[in-house]
Amino acid sequence: MHFANLLLLPFRAFENGGVAAGVVVSFYYVVVAFIIGTLVYEIINYVGIEPRVGEANVTKRTVPAHWEWQSRGRAVMRVYVKDYEVLDLIIDGRKTVYRPIPWILERAKSGTTVPVEYATGRLNGKIKVKKFMYL
Repeated sequence: MHFANLLLLPFRAFENGGVAAGVVVSFYYVVVAFIIGTLVYEIINYVGIEPRVGEANVTKRTVPAHWEWQSRGRAVMRVYVKDYEVLDLIIDGRKTVYRPIPWILERAKSGTTVPVEYATGRLNGKIKVKKFMYL
C-alpha cells in the first residue's frame, strides 16, 4: 500500500467528487499548518536569547469584571471573569502587562522600581518576563 493511498489529500477528494470532504480536509490542513507555524515562530523568537537583568517601574491596576470566550475541552463558551489585578511594567521604556502569582502580587507596590529578569524576542521585540522581584 502506498503512502498516497493512506493520506487523504484535498485535490484527490475533489477529483473523486467529494467537494465537501475536500473543503473540510483543506480547512483542517490549514489549521494544522497555522498551529505548527505559530509554534515554530514562538520557538525561533526566544531560543538562544540570554535573559537580561534590568529595572522595571511597577504600576498596579485592576482589570474590571467582563465576559469573554473560553474553551472548555471541545466546547467554546462565554464565561464571566471576575475582576483581577495585573502589573503594568515599564522595562527599557516599553510597557508590558504581567500577571504574577498571588503572593508576589501582594508584595508588589505601585510606583516602585524593582529588579526584573526578562528576554526580548528577536523577531517581534516582545518582552517576556522570566523573574520578577526575587532574582
